[in-house]
Amino acid sequence: MKEVIKDIPGNPGVYFFFDSDEKLLYIGKAINLKKRITDHYRKGHDHIFTRIRSEKKPSRKRNISVQDLINKQKEDVDRIIYNKERKKKERIINEATKIRYIITENEDEALTLEGCLISALRPELNRQIWKYPFIEITLGEEIPRILTCYQTLLPDSYIFGPFNIASDIDLAIDGFLRVIPICNSMMSIIPRGRYPLACIREQVNRCLAPCKNNSFDSEQYTHFIRYFMLELENNGKHIIQKLERLMEKEIEEENFEGATIYRDRLLAIQKLFAARTMPTVLKKYYQKIREILGKKYNYQTIIDNILENNGKS
Repeated sequence: MKEVIKDIPGNPGVYFFFDSDEKLLYIGKAINLKKRITDHYRKGHDHIFTRIRSEKKPSRKRNISVQDLINKQKEDVDRIIYNKERKKKERIINEATKIRYIITENEDEALTLEGCLISALRPELNRQIWKYPFIEITLGEEIPRILTCYQTLLPDSYIFGPFNIASDIDLAIDGFLRVIPICNSMMSIIPRGRYPLACIREQVNRCLAPCKNNSFDSEQYTHFIRYFMLELENNGKHIIQKLERLMEKEIEEENFEGATIYRDRLLAIQKLFAARTMPTVLKKYYQKIREILGKKYNYQTIIDNILENNGKS
């Protein structure tokens, strides 16, 4: 491994650790690839991370203050983080047999590329670190739903994103759903016409309630699903216009609280698309990603699915 690291350049970029079976273990980014990867293999562990000072048991006679409890809680959290980082480092050292990397033009590109790839591919050792959200439309289900997705993506779903982790994606989706009345239930399976519980969105006429109504218009529902997808691809252009008209109507009626609700969703939609981690970086490094991931696993299929649903030519 030392011979491999010796030839790694000092450029910014994204690096990949694979095990002997070509399983993707970890994705990271670096300002200096050679220095960062070398850090993973530096001898010893304790000096890599901040040491956690040993806990001293308080005397029985001593009254434990609120600050003592806060400090102990903080030490416990630090200890957990320390142990997780140490175990991750040990697994990389013991299991990684191949290192690959992509050189990017700058650190910002490396950060964006890393986030997109981790969010899409979910390497085992990154699972607790990055959570870039996607919008997922579950086209493979009898009743397609609109979801915010952070996990491994379903192959039959329409996937749009990823978005910046600072985006208020749920508020933006709620803005869409105030115009397009489709389901956003978080249940694992939505039974058609057999769901007994009350739904607030159905009661305020913001969902066609296919889970309760056996005779609902499936063609109309399919039309709304396609409309939602089209609006995502158009950055919510018509949704924004309709929300603006609804907000103006609330202002005319002096319902300023209602106007504020529409305003907040308008801003969330605009921010969502402005701060979107555009897949242009995936397009830019597509060939290199393809070389690194190979054809043995479904990694490339996931990347192709994201690009296809985000206007890949």
